[in-house]
Amino acid sequence: MPMDEGEITPADELFVMMRIIDTHWTRALDQPWRAGGCLECRDRDTCPQLDWALKLMADVASTMFQK
Repeated sequence: MPMDEGEITPADELFVMMRIIDTHWTRALDQPWRAGGCLECRDRDTCPQLDWALKLMADVASTMFQK
């Protein structure tokens, strides 16, 4: 089934999260993991996509450390 059909699965969210994080990591070389790496970045410290990706990464990490 193509990815654009049906519901978004947790695996889809993980792939998107990694793509967003990789974009910010490679484009903001002076300060990796900071805003400034995508078109959604509003200024040096605000990016809704990066905030979402880091929150999802923290949720995944907390789940992994519980088990």
